[in-house]
Amino acid sequence: MNKSLWLSALLLLALSSCLKNNDDEEQVYYHDTALTSFKLGTLKRILHTTSSSGEDSTYSSTVLGAAYAFTIDQQKGLVYNVDSLPVGTDVSKVIFTASTKNSGSLVLNLRTKDGQRDSLKVYSTTDSIDFTNPVEFRVYNQSGTTYRKYMVEVRAHKQNGNIFRWKQVTLTDDEKAALLAQRTQPTDVSSVIGGDALDTAAEWLPTSDLNLVSMPLKTNADALRKVLVGNRSVETHPSDTMAMVWCKIVDPDALNQPWFFYTPTSSNRYQLPRMKNLQVAVYGDWLVAIGGAGLGACTLQPYEHFYVSEDNGLTWHRSASIVFPSGFTAEGIYALVADDDKNLWLIDEASGTAWRGYLNKMKWEEK
Repeated sequence: MNKSLWLSALLLLALSSCLKNNDDEEQVYYHDTALTSFKLGTLKRILHTTSSSGEDSTYSSTVLGAAYAFTIDQQKGLVYNVDSLPVGTDVSKVIFTASTKNSGSLVLNLRTKDGQRDSLKVYSTTDSIDFTNPVEFRVYNQSGTTYRKYMVEVRAHKQNGNIFRWKQVTLTDDEKAALLAQRTQPTDVSSVIGGDALDTAAEWLPTSDLNLVSMPLKTNADALRKVLVGNRSVETHPSDTMAMVWCKIVDPDALNQPWFFYTPTSSNRYQLPRMKNLQVAVYGDWLVAIGGAGLGACTLQPYEHFYVSEDNGLTWHRSASIVFPSGFTAEGIYALVADDDKNLWLIDEASGTAWRGYLNKMKWEEK
């Protein structure tokens, strides 16, 4: 529908406001309106994969658009999804539903194919709209005398969030020392526990390769969760295959709590292996760990995998996203450090060779 036809329709609508219905009751037309809801339908997503022969191919799946809530900023006239759609989502052909206040009329101000002029189009639930670029919505009041304008942006990620990128860098001695100083690796477990109570016997406390990390609680930013990770002595506990993991909540507004031990059980198949030179760092909401050769009854080769815990150290999984960088050799003794810029550092403590890396989605908030 072009602009002239649309304005004619609005004029007829305004004239009809003076008429009466069949019951001889005057109809009331409201002069204020607004966009009150916007919801996506099902969208198509194109994914890339590699076959067993190494050839690249694509396949399609669907994305439930309704699962992505849209914010409507009435003051600024902006509509957008805070959580972006997954990478590969096709936003060029979008079906959506929208609601307006007081039965206002929704009109889309679309660019013509040549991009030279605007074209007004009355909203229809069956229309497929291109949201590659933000689209202007106009919500006209019932009398057609005015409208409210909104810019609607459908956001989709441009890159795969689970890709980890490494870059080899050269560090000065001071830079290396500053990074290594960010680790907390006590030499004596008693300095960590102090006079705190334990929920089980002290024989389960680690005595070597100690790592102490802290992270704020999601439910209370003033409280901390401390996680202590390390190994028991090979001489006294030669049959251990897993590292020892302890946890303590530190809340300044609560009573002092004991240290809790994540007791190894046969039902938990995802415990952190017992590795020499164990290194643990906090990366976002994750705990990330690496280590050298297995100790005691653990037969791992040095630096086989990165291990990630998404539940504060209870379970650990081999990371599919974070792998050792090109040029890495397992002969060194490596430090693992996370900095304030959402980078992970892998540093050979002897040679000073270093890699800096990040997971794509860890950086999205900064862009």
